[in-house]
Amino acid sequence: MNPQENHMETITLIELFPPQPLAEAEATRVSTEQALRKIEGEAAADRLKIAERLAWLRKEIPGMRYKLRPLQECILTKERAGMDSSSDKALLVSAESKISELETELKETTGKLPAIEGRTKELIEEATKVFNKAAESEKKIRGRIGKAIIAHEAHLSNPSIGVGPIPKFRTMKEAVRHFYNIGFSLNHEGEAHQAFVGDQIYPCLQNGIIEGMIPDSLNWLSGFGEFKTLPCYPYRTYIIDAKLSSEDEFGNLFGPIRNHRSHLTKDREILCYIEEYGKVLASYAAARVYMPGKPGTENFSDLFGSWEGALAAANDELASSSKLDLQATGDLPMLGELIRESWKSAAAAVSSKNIFLGGQGRLTESKINDLIGPYWKAFIQSPWEPSIEGSYALLKHRCARGEIPNVYSCEIRGHFGFRVRTPDHDWIIGEIYCPPNLFTPSESPDPTKVANLESYSDRWRAELGPVKFCIRKVPSRT
Repeated sequence: MNPQENHMETITLIELFPPQPLAEAEATRVSTEQALRKIEGEAAADRLKIAERLAWLRKEIPGMRYKLRPLQECILTKERAGMDSSSDKALLVSAESKISELETELKETTGKLPAIEGRTKELIEEATKVFNKAAESEKKIRGRIGKAIIAHEAHLSNPSIGVGPIPKFRTMKEAVRHFYNIGFSLNHEGEAHQAFVGDQIYPCLQNGIIEGMIPDSLNWLSGFGEFKTLPCYPYRTYIIDAKLSSEDEFGNLFGPIRNHRSHLTKDREILCYIEEYGKVLASYAAARVYMPGKPGTENFSDLFGSWEGALAAANDELASSSKLDLQATGDLPMLGELIRESWKSAAAAVSSKNIFLGGQGRLTESKINDLIGPYWKAFIQSPWEPSIEGSYALLKHRCARGEIPNVYSCEIRGHFGFRVRTPDHDWIIGEIYCPPNLFTPSESPDPTKVANLESYSDRWRAELGPVKFCIRKVPSRT
């Protein structure tokens, strides 16, 4: 994570999961439950009323029919006796009419009963679905909000558990820039070769150049003090957050450079709130939270979105485009914009005036002697030291006794090479760099000013002010 001195805005789980939605969900669940119970109650009352009426009809109709026979016999007896039976007949007609009316009601009610029961069932089922949906919603909201409240309060009592204040970012790009280092690898010409964002690698870059890089042919200058701030292949071709880096330092941060693979690791704990998404994103590791009273971790992926998922989508968006033009002025995918912005900062911080100019061409020995002969003489005449040994000692010894070096010029102005024959017919090989503005000094340099520096594994190093010398430790047969 990039250290940030500025105060970072945060948000808590209580702010993200307030209790109001739970209260609303609970009220909805209570309301739908009441509606269901009302329908069930009304349906039960209607069924009871219908059942009681049908039971009464089934009992009343046979009873009324049973009472018709005595009335019919009474009428028959009166007619045989010549007595008036009109009133009895009227009673019989009325009773039969009443029975017919009750039979019609019984038939109609019995016929309508399946439809009534079916409609009642539908009403209850619909109300039940509404209630179940509300109950499930309340359960889900209660689980999320309750979980959030417990995690928040747990952290307040013990910062080692639960979930504390969550960093808040306006955009995903701001979050990536905060949590991930951004680096670049350069090729031997100082061009951006690859971009690294956290554990991701983006190889297709173009139009990125660092000015003032030490030429490949002069990479041995990289160890001298005034050149240590310049990029140089292969020693300083890595940039971390706008600062030059060695391969080892770069590899420790981004992983093995030689065998790097683009992947999303799951061991980084990243937790943040992204305003443009309106949600919390958590890495796989950060989504596992220690909660009070539980032996292990609890999965919070039901509350948090996936950081890896959001980053993978951004990776796919960038991968779908062609080479990333670091000098492009138009809109780019989010990660492309982040890489482009980081490169501009890196190039501005690392680039410098190019002091290594080409075009020197081939020069004669006498011309080279005119340009740097005084420096060579001072170098050979410099005081001996215990550190002067091997091929360096042999070079000083032979040249001090009259051996004339074979010198040649290189492409970069001020860069020269030399070869000196040994008694064993090997060659001592070395190089000299003299800034062009110091050619042909008006005064002879002081040999005592020659400083012998700590040697590299394969070369001796010395300097006479801005003029630099290096000698291979192992003579060459060719």
